[in-house]
Amino acid sequence: MRKTILTLLALSLCGVLAACSLFTPRRGFNRVMNDRNVQITAQHALDTDPELDGRAHIGSSVYNGVLLLIGEAATEQVKERAGADVAGYDGVQRVVNLIDVMPLQSVARTMQDAAITAAVKTALLHVDRPGFDPGRVKVSTAHGKVYLMGLVSHAEAEAVVSVARKVAGVKQVVQVFEYTD
Repeated sequence: MRKTILTLLALSLCGVLAACSLFTPRRGFNRVMNDRNVQITAQHALDTDPELDGRAHIGSSVYNGVLLLIGEAATEQVKERAGADVAGYDGVQRVVNLIDVMPLQSVARTMQDAAITAAVKTALLHVDRPGFDPGRVKVSTAHGKVYLMGLVSHAEAEAVVSVARKVAGVKQVVQVFEYTD
């Protein structure tokens, strides 16, 4: 019984610590929840649009009201359609449509991109800046291009980009940051 209580207490403490990292003073609880809701809604709209089916592979990320679209579309019209699908959501300050017009990538390439994202996130744990929190940076990857979003200082952005460029498999780093200074 005592072990169960201690285990539950330890799990609760881990949850509280994770939440403290997620809800930093730079981005409050309401903003985090709104960003998450927008991302779910936007991704659902993209995934269920019959005009995009078989003609695009698109991922969405939202950070501090900025909605990023990445992936690939068969034509410029398909890319524009994806942007139109996610336009006008409440709480979105701007949509950044960086979808590449190109042939659809393979599952193997998607898995490589996921591995690059994980490696960059891990590398961000080693950013050498006083007070830097890697939870302030959202990382997405498509075609070996790493997209970085977040609410950071210019010095933090420079350090993050420097670390991300050194990760194996990264072809390009694209900054979609908002700056605190």
